[in-house]
Amino acid sequence: MSDHDAFRQSLSDRAVLVEAFLDTQLSAGPRDHETERPERLLAAMRHAVLNGGKRLRPFLLFEVNALLGGSDDAVRGAAAGLELVHCYSLVHDDL
Repeated sequence: MSDHDAFRQSLSDRAVLVEAFLDTQLSAGPRDHETERPERLLAAMRHAVLNGGKRLRPFLLFEVNALLGGSDDAVRGAAAGLELVHCYSLVHDDL
């Protein structure tokens, strides 16, 4: 496997990891600290966040974490949060 192929595979693997985490966090059921999740708001959030993308920002965070000896699980939430901020900036820019 070439370096280019290895990079693409690693980028894809990490994107799947972040995508699954985001999908779980944006599920229909309210969390313990929530009273409800309005259906239209949740649909809009899911559309903005789960409509594809390379997930490059989370990938970079995973890579820096790996260089420092950390595990993917240690930064999964932070990587997802970074992607949420990026998605927000895209939506805000469109508005």
